[in-house]
Amino acid sequence: MSEVTVPLLARQPILDQQQNIVGYELLSRPIPNATTAWQDAYGDQATSEVIMGAYNEIGIDRVTGGLPAFINFTRYWLENPPSLSPGTVVAELLEHLDLDEALIHHVKQLHRLKYQVALDDYRGTPIPLELLDYLHIIKIDVLDLPVDTNLKTLIQRYHRPGLRWLAEKVETREMFDACLEAGCELFQGYFFSKPVIMYGRRIPDNKLSVLKLLKVLNNPEVEVDDIHRVLQADPQLSFKMLQMVNSAYLGCTTEVTSINRAIVILGFDRIRAWSNLLALGRLNDKPNALQEQAVIRACLARRLASHWPGIDQETAFTLGLFSLLDAFVDIPLKHLCEKLNLSDSLKNALMRRTGGLGQLLTLVQKLEQAEWDDLDWYALEQLGLQADVISSASVDALNDAKELVEALA
Repeated sequence: MSEVTVPLLARQPILDQQQNIVGYELLSRPIPNATTAWQDAYGDQATSEVIMGAYNEIGIDRVTGGLPAFINFTRYWLENPPSLSPGTVVAELLEHLDLDEALIHHVKQLHRLKYQVALDDYRGTPIPLELLDYLHIIKIDVLDLPVDTNLKTLIQRYHRPGLRWLAEKVETREMFDACLEAGCELFQGYFFSKPVIMYGRRIPDNKLSVLKLLKVLNNPEVEVDDIHRVLQADPQLSFKMLQMVNSAYLGCTTEVTSINRAIVILGFDRIRAWSNLLALGRLNDKPNALQEQAVIRACLARRLASHWPGIDQETAFTLGLFSLLDAFVDIPLKHLCEKLNLSDSLKNALMRRTGGLGQLLTLVQKLEQAEWDDLDWYALEQLGLQADVISSASVDALNDAKELVEALA
């Protein structure tokens, strides 16, 4: 599958006194204008695009290599902090924001959430002492300090234990040496590196929401309550799930009217497998034939797993379903496996066809292509999968898939 990439964000390294990279500032594309008018008009959107690009479309580990990401927080993002791992983020407060009591309240909240907080573009103006107690880093704009400012004196005036000073816009060796001598511990600027553009695929909103849902559903640590919350928080998904439970496919004698009852009847693993199916069903820009093929693979994998020692039937269903996931969302399978919290056995099966699940998927694909002569019949018979068993499973899977697709409709 060819992959068309676009510039999603830029990153500029932040270095320590030994010029080792210790973090990256993440910037929107195009590089934002530092004016107050630009930030007021586009700042919220710029931060949103940086977060989406880094965490959802490229992957934060690929962007920063595990180092902290310095991200601009507008007043909106201060009031509505994103659900990110705080240990990976340094929230940058733009100096043009009013450093009032309301802002300090939100900074305290970030502090309680374990975020590091940096004051950005500092030019020597007074800093409220109450805010100073909650800052971890002050980024000094060394190109825009008043000409009569003594950098060392400025640092000594506001310095606190644990507070680090970062010289930004360092453009020459002489500037680096002067900032180092004045007491700066961190550095950023063209002397070290210009911002480098990071490329990736822009994921449409509908596909992004589906991937987020799949990530929650397929976390190996997920529990019944997590699935219950996911379904309850999504009325459309809950309605579809109850439709399926009450369809002729299951033949329930009494109507099921709650997700709790559905989980009791179907069991946790099947509810999760069906939730995956319903999530993919939201991608309505794909032909029905693709969904039908994925459902047939899933049903055949589950039928075969009932005869295959050590393979869970609902995991096999998800395996068959996800074997076409790249076609559903137009993202290479390798990248999808990095984004989703799949178990190692499922990842290895999808990517490398290894382990029991990998062998099962290979068998499903060979049967799909009618490559009966290429099957290792001796190995299959050792598993109890004789020709008549496989033939019967194939017929039953087609019937299962037909009923399931009708229930989905």
